[in-house]
Amino acid sequence: MITAAEIQKKALLRYPEVLKDLLSGRRCFPLEIRSNKVLSKDFARMQVEIAEVYKFSRHRRGYGYTVQTESVNTRQHGLQDIPRAILFESSPDYLKFIGKEKEAAEILRHYAYIRDQLPQLDEWLCRHPLEILAYGAVWPELVIVCQWFMQHHQPHRYYIRELPVAVHTKFVESHKNILRPLLDQLIPQWIQADSGNFEKRYGLKSDPVMIRFRRLDPRTTNWPLPYDDLTVPAEQFARTPLPCRQLFIIENKMNFLTFPEVPEAVAIWGKGFALDALQAVSWLRQKNIHYWSDLDAQGFQMLARLRSIFPQTQPFLMDMALLEQYATFIVPGTPSPADLSTQLHPSELAVYTHLTQNNQRLEQERIHHDTIMGALRGGGKVHL
Repeated sequence: MITAAEIQKKALLRYPEVLKDLLSGRRCFPLEIRSNKVLSKDFARMQVEIAEVYKFSRHRRGYGYTVQTESVNTRQHGLQDIPRAILFESSPDYLKFIGKEKEAAEILRHYAYIRDQLPQLDEWLCRHPLEILAYGAVWPELVIVCQWFMQHHQPHRYYIRELPVAVHTKFVESHKNILRPLLDQLIPQWIQADSGNFEKRYGLKSDPVMIRFRRLDPRTTNWPLPYDDLTVPAEQFARTPLPCRQLFIIENKMNFLTFPEVPEAVAIWGKGFALDALQAVSWLRQKNIHYWSDLDAQGFQMLARLRSIFPQTQPFLMDMALLEQYATFIVPGTPSPADLSTQLHPSELAVYTHLTQNNQRLEQERIHHDTIMGALRGGGKVHL
């Protein structure tokens, strides 16, 4: 037989559903709580169980659930009136029983305010009552921000902390989690849907992605800049073609810094995420591109990504011979299987398969400088 504690637990589980129905105006009462009709075989215990159910009912306490009974002829105890259904007949009965009267009233109050200010959010609000409660203290500020985006937003004009909105300068930044679903509903015309970055998604200025690069040929006479090692915004890098024939994208910073001189060449520090920024650099399509990273699964996956953007890309020091030469420096990798059969050349795919099957990694900073020079002088595919 179900107990009062179990009724309370089951009723609480229905709370989010009830809130959604209350906000949307759907009829959800009477609300039935499923009960276990199996009686205890012990007669005294059975009587205690039934009495407890009635003890916390609306009939006894003035609020809560109503017990509907039925007469059952039991094998052990003969004809007995037992609870057939547990029903909450109204929202006040239900909410008071589970101790959520004040909370639900607060949600309804916030809902009425938000809907009045931003009626476009009505459907979203009805589906997310607990979010209404969670941000109850800041809804006036959230409404101000949302209305500004709807009425005054000018894409790519402001950084997030300089928005001319009547909230403190960190408010938008510290409430991105709730503002994102709201703005998705309110300003779909401004959304860059494929971006997970808040600033990019809603047309705000943000800290630009930076590209760091080095001139590898000090004899270049038409080098347009007074520096050999520079870090510039990716947008500026994209619109400034460099006078070079070869380009080395190098993941490890120290390898990037110590990479030797190469005629008509430039090195770019890959640092794991520069590839996304490089795809907009159209002038790279006319360069010979060499990619060098750790000899591991992730390195070949990055090679495949880069080649999908620049098909001429070739790996540098990422072959089986190097893996065998530096076998004593191999360490466990990070399992990350992926099907690269269409992006890698046969010899590259063989190395990738070996690395993934054996879960191996050879870090590029383990490679001796003489090996790098040897590859550049003729021991590899790149020649000085």
